Amino acid sequence: MASFQPVLNFAIIFIYVLLFGTAAFDKWKSLSTPEWFNKQFEKTFINQLPGKASVGYWLIATFEALLTLVFIASIFNFALLPYALLGSLFLFGILLFGLRITYDFQGSANMFIYFGTTLISLFIVTMNL
Repeated sequence: MASFQPVLNFAIIFIYVLLFGTAAFDKWKSLSTPEWFNKQFEKTFINQLPGKASVGYWLIATFEALLTLVFIASIFNFALLPYALLGSLFLFGILLFGLRITYDFQGSANMFIYFGTTLISLFIVTMNL
């Protein structure tokens, strides 16, 4: 029976490179924190921290860019793919935290779909290691 594992790995890599790569590119191309992002955290404790919401924005942008690079590297070494997926789980956790403290309940619910899909992808990738 033919193994579809390499094809599944490529499909998983492709979708995450698109997801994180485009998000990181959109953030880094302007080199400024959007006003809507700052406004979103205006009434939270994040606004009291040094750097306010901008620190979080650039942390997320950097994490997305790094994950994109790890996913691209995993094309050449599938052993990196589970680590990229684990990193994605943490990124989705960070995003979920931000959505929850800003009372974006619909966005929070959607983040569970991303998290759950990543868990399924991680299972698919690791079941044949």
